[in-house]
Amino acid sequence: MADIINVVDTLLNTPRIGWIQRGVSGGTAETVGDHTLLTSYLALIICNSVKGAGINLDLGKCIIMALIHDVHEALMGNVGNNVRSMISNWRDLEVQVFRSLGFPDYLNDYFREYRYESSVEGKVVNLADKLATYMRACFYSMIGYDTSELINNYKELISKIMSELPPEITRAIQGIITPLLSEDYCLNIRRVRHD
Repeated sequence: MADIINVVDTLLNTPRIGWIQRGVSGGTAETVGDHTLLTSYLALIICNSVKGAGINLDLGKCIIMALIHDVHEALMGNVGNNVRSMISNWRDLEVQVFRSLGFPDYLNDYFREYRYESSVEGKVVNLADKLATYMRACFYSMIGYDTSELINNYKELISKIMSELPPEITRAIQGIITPLLSEDYCLNIRRVRHD
């Protein structure tokens, strides 16, 4: 298995390239580790809400998927969406890199489920991942960076993911997601941060 302390240290010190490309300084830019933590908290909130509505979902699996969803970036770095879109088998490559880290088979299976959204848990963690990026884009907008394109793109992507979830899950999490996608969310984050 990979040297976990080196993997974690790498994730905690690897800035997400999209923020750097938008002018966010290296010391301010969210790292892959920061993003993983936010995604994990969001997955916990969303998956717990789904489970609380009586829908069959493995909460532990959701949290594990969220914690490992970008761990492969410890080896391959954080690659921007513009490059990812040029590689037709990008997901296959990520799965292969993840497998090379030597984690137990069940983690390889969970990562594959997340990456290909082949389970309800994988779909919900994908939603949490996109939501984390959207929320961070709102934060960077608040402190003066131009992230409006990302905010709009991720709002659309989140809405698309929501429309593809089973209706009972969408109903269970609508109360969490709708306020975050409202026109005022980025403005409200600004007010909360300054009060």
